[in-house]
Amino acid sequence: MALAFPVIVILLCVTYHFVDPSSETHLIQCPWRLLTGTLCPACGSQRALHALVHGHLAEAWSYNYFFIISIPLALAVVLVSWYNFGHRLDGLKRIVLHPITLKAYVVVFCVWWIARNLLHI
Repeated sequence: MALAFPVIVILLCVTYHFVDPSSETHLIQCPWRLLTGTLCPACGSQRALHALVHGHLAEAWSYNYFFIISIPLALAVVLVSWYNFGHRLDGLKRIVLHPITLKAYVVVFCVWWIARNLLHI
């Protein structure tokens, strides 16, 4: 899996470099939004990724704040879980995988979900 992850990330980035989710109708639609009409925490992530691979950070930020904030944490989790050779990243691992960090992430996730629908962000 350690080798598959970077390959998958590269393929995903290359795909979203050439495919614009704003204009492509065959991409996966959010089932939550289709069923409820409200935004899920990940809504806008495809457009944000497309903007990111084109170097448009402000545009990516506008599509989904939480997605952009989650990327460093997700990369840190992968890094300390799969690539911690020689236990060099044990200090980071204690922080990233600490129960308080994970609980805080879940709380922020839920707050984002509610806030983006109430405040229309």
